[in-house]
Amino acid sequence: MGIVTAAAAGALALTLIFLNSLSGGLNTPESSQCYRGKLYISNIGSLPPDSKDGDGYITLATLGGKVIKQKFATGLNAPKGITFAEGKLFVADIDTVVVIDPQSGKILRKIPIPGAKFINDTAFDGRYVYISDTMTNTIYQLNPTNYSVKVFLQNNELEGPNGIAFTPDGRMIVVSYGSGKVFQINKSKSLKLLTRVNGFLDGVVVLNDGTIVFSSFSDGKIYAFKNGKVKIIKSGLITPADIGYCNGKLFVPEFSAHRVEIFKVK
Repeated sequence: MGIVTAAAAGALALTLIFLNSLSGGLNTPESSQCYRGKLYISNIGSLPPDSKDGDGYITLATLGGKVIKQKFATGLNAPKGITFAEGKLFVADIDTVVVIDPQSGKILRKIPIPGAKFINDTAFDGRYVYISDTMTNTIYQLNPTNYSVKVFLQNNELEGPNGIAFTPDGRMIVVSYGSGKVFQINKSKSLKLLTRVNGFLDGVVVLNDGTIVFSSFSDGKIYAFKNGKVKIIKSGLITPADIGYCNGKLFVPEFSAHRVEIFKVK
């Protein structure tokens, strides 16, 4: 997920108010992200999540939680993190980034990522698309115009990088699936540890006021972090994966429950 532009309430005063649950036609949803007033949901389909079985797809829905088209884009294997850049949808699919027309659902291009084993999330900083590879502790940089790819950062201290987001002033935030750590990547590409919690972290968004909101896949929690303080703002979820945020709403795909929960952020 890329930069969040909508404002939200103060960091540790955040609360989530349940609005709706979207479940019709979803099969192992991994990422739910907004674009031009619509919600795009990646569905892995059958497990395991690295199987090249061709049953993955993207669902198109309203921001209120109504499915517009269950299989809006097909021909994917195990699609995970999605983001939007230069009017196109970029999807992480095991070892390939799939570029899709967000209006028609047509696949425009498939970009193999050299050396990748388990690419997981994608994010756009306004210039490049960044892709995390959880298994190789690598973050790739992709040019959304000419589709060139290079390694941006490889560091074993990332301990399984999963979700990526950017702060409003352009700082990269990465959450670790392997260690429960939240990192800021500095301009020198050094890692700054912001906080650590117990759990396997998955999705992350950054609100306009700088609050970092992230999900813990293993223990069903959503956390908020700001100014050195971290707080659980939701618990009791079922394997929350790559969260998305827009228009004051947080979208939480529950991987194992085959649904997306929609909350108002207050």
